[in-house]
Amino acid sequence: MDRAEFEDVFRIYYKPLYFFARQLLNDSDDCHDIVQSAFEEVLGKLSSIQRSTVRQYLYSSVRNACIDFIRHQGAHQSYIDFVKAMNDIYYHPEEEFLLREREQRIEEVLSRIPQPTRDIFIACYVDRKRYKEVAKMMSITEVVVKNHIMKALKMVRGLNLKL
Repeated sequence: MDRAEFEDVFRIYYKPLYFFARQLLNDSDDCHDIVQSAFEEVLGKLSSIQRSTVRQYLYSSVRNACIDFIRHQGAHQSYIDFVKAMNDIYYHPEEEFLLREREQRIEEVLSRIPQPTRDIFIACYVDRKRYKEVAKMMSITEVVVKNHIMKALKMVRGLNLKL
């Protein structure tokens, strides 16, 4: 088969192959990808494929690719189900309760720290910004940032709240 015959085959069979794939798969993009791959295979083997057998070759390629895709999707879903099951084994509602309780205590501590010390503390400890970044952002010196951090840490220790 030559290049001109290939273009003719492409025009004739692309849409029917797409609709054939669509009967097997739900996603339009996946169908287009599979049909395109089948034509790329034929293009790579132009010298060895006969015009009389190309139709059967394309339909077989598309059918097999769709089946492989469905198998892959099934394996993917099985993996997702497995991961969910494994997470369920290690999920303990009491841990979630303790985490929420800890978050509430942290919020309570932060609410007791006055402004602007709270903002500076959050920027450094929550947002993980360097003193230099916070100083530039707030138009203050690094020494002032450090003093606010020391003040906030002293207040947190003084509250005696176990985090």
